[in-house]
Amino acid sequence: MSFSNAFFAFLKGETSQAELDAYRHAMKHINDLEAAIQSQVLNRPLDPGAGPWSRPKHQQQAMAFTWIARALATIATTLLDSDAREDPDTVGYLPLVTFGQVKALYAQVPQFVQAAWEALANPRYQASRPLPLPLGPRIEAEGKCPLVHLKGIHAAAQVLDGIGQQRLGVYLQSIQTCGVTPPDDVKGYLSDLAQMWARAQSKVAFSTQQLMAVSMGGNVPLSTHEEAENRLWDALADHFLVGQFIAMPELLHSSAMVGVNATGRTIPHEERWFLSEPDAVRDLKNTKFGEQEIREFWVRKAWRTTPREERYLAQCAALRKEGAISVVSRWSTCPFDPVYQTLAPVNILDTPMDRGTEFHLHMDENEDELQVGTPRFRRTTGYQEEHEEGHVSDPSGHH
Repeated sequence: MSFSNAFFAFLKGETSQAELDAYRHAMKHINDLEAAIQSQVLNRPLDPGAGPWSRPKHQQQAMAFTWIARALATIATTLLDSDAREDPDTVGYLPLVTFGQVKALYAQVPQFVQAAWEALANPRYQASRPLPLPLGPRIEAEGKCPLVHLKGIHAAAQVLDGIGQQRLGVYLQSIQTCGVTPPDDVKGYLSDLAQMWARAQSKVAFSTQQLMAVSMGGNVPLSTHEEAENRLWDALADHFLVGQFIAMPELLHSSAMVGVNATGRTIPHEERWFLSEPDAVRDLKNTKFGEQEIREFWVRKAWRTTPREERYLAQCAALRKEGAISVVSRWSTCPFDPVYQTLAPVNILDTPMDRGTEFHLHMDENEDELQVGTPRFRRTTGYQEEHEEGHVSDPSGHH
């Protein structure tokens, strides 16, 4: 890093990327993991009459976690490389939004590398977090997103697409050579994968045109920047999930069996209150506190639901229609969602619950933890701010 790099970086308000170099150097551990997957799983012949879709679950989980680690590292590294290429005057320095995004992604890699090794070693392995996992967190710029950051996201989407295509090609080749005709459900998985891939590639292609408009300068409105950034992030999120589905096809069934979008969906601003209990919407919409909380909630989630949330919402809607659950209150912190009570024995997100049990899904920052009362939650008064040190595990006491 030269003095001139530091000077121009200072003028642009950029920060040194030195802290990130250690993360980048640690990425060789992913190579070791992928070599083990290749030798212990992919290079081993399948049992007679079996296809790649029938590999043991722990091996599929190991491949899914390996993809997650590789994808996170790929996005982060591509952002660094793209910034150096697009802005050579400040090599070694990054816009704050790029620095924050790279660090947030790199920091997650070790835990998924560890999870992959554990799954590979243990035939009885049980994942501590339900797959598929959404991409996140998304770090947003204050005001207009720097063009160099948009170009980095675009480059990352293209690189992730290329890696995913290679892995899908390997999977399809193994199907062709196994000598077993895929069952109908596997054929359905492949069709769904093709659709998701086409959707992600379409988003990248459309955002390319928006990126060209932004690159030309002039009076480009902030909304154009935001639309391009959102669409590119959505493409990354779709590729991130599709890679997990390639590794573990049964995930498509677990997410789609209730008729929901297997990759989650983008939530427009006008639908920001759709998760909230109706009385909470009446109390909080268009208030300073309510609008600040709901915006912060969706920003942390990149304005996107997760597959697990979509499944939860669909299951709750179906059970309410059947009269098996009812709304008894609303959660005191954002998104102020309904608290349900079971009116009969039910199964929510593969969790059985007896009659008279209260539950809700903690969705803040995509944690997606199903919280269950014992059998009821204690009540609190009014609405509360979500604090970083922990969430309030009580619903609002008035309904």
